[in-house]
Amino acid sequence: MLTKIGQSVHDHDHDHDHESDAFALPRATGRMLPPGHNVLHFRPMIAKLYHKVITEQLEAVDRIQDEVTSFRRSPAFKAVFGSIAVAVLLTVMNFYVLDGRFQSRISNGVVDLVSKIPNETLRYDLLGVAPLYQHIAWSLGCFTIYFVIPTIIIWGVYREPLRNYGFSIRGFFRHLPIYLMLFLPVLGAVVVVSYTQQFQKTYPFYHNPDGLWDLAIWEFFYCLQFFALEFFFRGFMIHSMKHRMGSMAVFAMAVPYCMIHFQKPMAEALAAILAGCVLGVLSLRTNTIWGGVFIHSAVAVTMDWTSLLQRGWTPFQ
Repeated sequence: MLTKIGQSVHDHDHDHDHESDAFALPRATGRMLPPGHNVLHFRPMIAKLYHKVITEQLEAVDRIQDEVTSFRRSPAFKAVFGSIAVAVLLTVMNFYVLDGRFQSRISNGVVDLVSKIPNETLRYDLLGVAPLYQHIAWSLGCFTIYFVIPTIIIWGVYREPLRNYGFSIRGFFRHLPIYLMLFLPVLGAVVVVSYTQQFQKTYPFYHNPDGLWDLAIWEFFYCLQFFALEFFFRGFMIHSMKHRMGSMAVFAMAVPYCMIHFQKPMAEALAAILAGCVLGVLSLRTNTIWGGVFIHSAVAVTMDWTSLLQRGWTPFQ
């Protein structure tokens, strides 16, 4: 049908030596060009972009399955063992680490220990940041589940170095422009939503930091948790499955990654699917998780600071 319409327009314009361009009206009748006529010009461009950005990247990841490996554990073993380990660790995370009672017990225990420190100045300083202890307990719990235990599995069960699971910094700086391009639109969105009361009520999770030092301690442990999170999903999980599943490892990882966002707004949970897939492909293509760590940490710190500044907070109050 489109071919016939296009031929009709072509025949009509032929008498005028093709003077009309793609956006002009035919002279004789004044009829508008058929709907979608101009869109056809962009379809090859869109198809080429889709092939370059998505198809080629997934095909490159799939070629990992053809690599000859000499690891102690087979690809099938690592895929199965890694999947079960992820399920068990996420269960422990949900029912233990994320339980407020666990965080309170750790926090109260630390306060009791600090209260017994004989040095009055040190004791006073440490008790001054006591509201942070529950958040630190959460961060260290995430670090243990997401990083320490997977590291033990990689070393003790797989018998491989961490660099095989995206831990190496090599490749990060060479691909830094890609991560900056991904970060910039998110930065713009954060600035826009920072004006909303809901955003200001939510962030930072450590809601009322007492000065710059207090905030710096929080941001350190907050980013530590993001490092561990990236290692767990885009390092341990996805690299355990890549030789067996190829690009499907990315989509398998995106499922639990989306689910850990279920307690957040629906838009954030849906965005986690896209973010998880993009960062997963980048991890496999660059063999490093540090780009994801950079984006996660940069976005989180930006969200905290924009919220605080909108609320009138100053670092030297």
